[in-house]
Amino acid sequence: METCELTRTALFRGLTDEEAHRALDALDARRHPFVKDELLLQAGHPVTHMGLVLTGRVHIEHLDVWGSKTLLGQAEAGDLFAETYACLPREPLLVNVTAATDGEALFLSAERLLHPGREPWLQQMAQNLLQIAARKNLGLARRNLYTAPKTIRGRVTAYFSALAIKNDSLQFTLPFDRQQLADFLGVDRSALSSALSQMQREGLLTLGRRTVVLHTDPQEL
Repeated sequence: METCELTRTALFRGLTDEEAHRALDALDARRHPFVKDELLLQAGHPVTHMGLVLTGRVHIEHLDVWGSKTLLGQAEAGDLFAETYACLPREPLLVNVTAATDGEALFLSAERLLHPGREPWLQQMAQNLLQIAARKNLGLARRNLYTAPKTIRGRVTAYFSALAIKNDSLQFTLPFDRQQLADFLGVDRSALSSALSQMQREGLLTLGRRTVVLHTDPQEL
């Protein structure tokens, strides 16, 4: 990703190309190419640098002591990951960050953004980081709504309704494959497939590989 592209990301928004160049030096930027399934950050270890996905996609996952995995989210090109932990460098990670595809990440120190001083471009980046963190907190709150129902069908309908409202359409594309969707909702894949098949037989929705068409108002699903 060229510097001019960096200025179109949420973290660098509002900076000039020259300021973005200066930021790379000030934030101890480190490029890291990765391959699919590579473990980029491991639970239990503290971090000082947040990651910015330049190309590809990474998954944020929780793995319990019995080996059960829950997909908490993903970061694509332009997205940050581990920024909260980088701002709390003594706090060990509770999640793993794993490469979902081949790609490249840029790791940036968060320390200067916590103390931006009088540099206007650092102040802008600190404000951008705060907004990113706020959006992610809102996303986690929404995920709690998806996983609050006790039944699989309840979780599916809560999540699909939210996607329909977000896309302002009864037709949308899922950001996950079937296994990742099961992990995201915290349910068994085969049980999820059964619930989706039953809903399709009842005429509530039509499923493609990753596409979904709802046949009702999402508010009433």
